[in-house]
Amino acid sequence: MSSARTGSRLLPIWLIWAILVGASIMGFLFGEGMAGARLASIIAVLLAAVKIHLVFGQYMEVQWHHRPLRLLLTLWLAVVTAIILGEYLLI
Repeated sequence: MSSARTGSRLLPIWLIWAILVGASIMGFLFGEGMAGARLASIIAVLLAAVKIHLVFGQYMEVQWHHRPLRLLLTLWLAVVTAIILGEYLLI
């Protein structure tokens, strides 16, 4: 796939890939001691949510589907992330 704009693709595929790699490296660094365990866990969950959102939109091509489907998936991801963080913070 080329990096040219295809359809309604907002960002080039190489840039999305670089963001995903950067988020993975950030998660690794925070998990390896750059932050306390609690903060590292919260950052890991938030990075995972961002990565899932990017994969939904760019690689699963959800941005080309009907708006209600995109909104439903985004809402689902936000709710699941909030539940995970909420349960973790209440412990």
